Amino acid sequence: MGSTWVLAAYRTPSAPSTARVAAWRGMHGLGGLFLGPTVCLLPAALADPRQLEAIAIRVRAAGGSFELLSVESFAEEAETALRARYNDARDAEYAEIVERADGLIEELEREGGRGKFTFAEVEENEADLAKLQRWLRRVRTRDLFGATRRVPAVEAVDKAAARLEAFTAEAIAREGGGLAATAELDADNEPRLKIVRDR
Repeated sequence: MGSTWVLAAYRTPSAPSTARVAAWRGMHGLGGLFLGPTVCLLPAALADPRQLEAIAIRVRAAGGSFELLSVESFAEEAETALRARYNDARDAEYAEIVERADGLIEELEREGGRGKFTFAEVEENEADLAKLQRWLRRVRTRDLFGATRRVPAVEAVDKAAARLEAFTAEAIAREGGGLAATAELDADNEPRLKIVRDR
């Protein structure tokens, strides 16, 4: 196997907690796998030097320490176990994405059932969908070893996007007075709406 990993070990003052929380968030954002409270392992492919340096500067400015060690490879059994733990972490993120996508669909169904096809509702749910799509992109970037829940997460977000598209088309049709909306795909294979006048 022989993938390359980077081990980050840091210490932060117990108070204030700002530097500790920032380091924890930053390492998780890079796809870090915590082996202890302040010991984190991440694939070298995701060890962005600028982001790691930004974390290190913040930790040191708070009076802490931050060290990086390169790990060329682990024994095969250890590597397999680490990849499994890494995939479990990604699958947990994917599961959360599926839950949020399902929640967005439920919100659209609920508001549609009330006949609340308004611009405000469309705008709110567009913002939620955009946040979900950004989150999915970040998790997919961190998914280096083929986590099992990737496909269901992608499908769930696509389903939420399609449901929002239909909701938006209905809102336009109701508000537009003789206008209707149809869905098309743009050059990036992303859905967009085409407004047409009913005949």
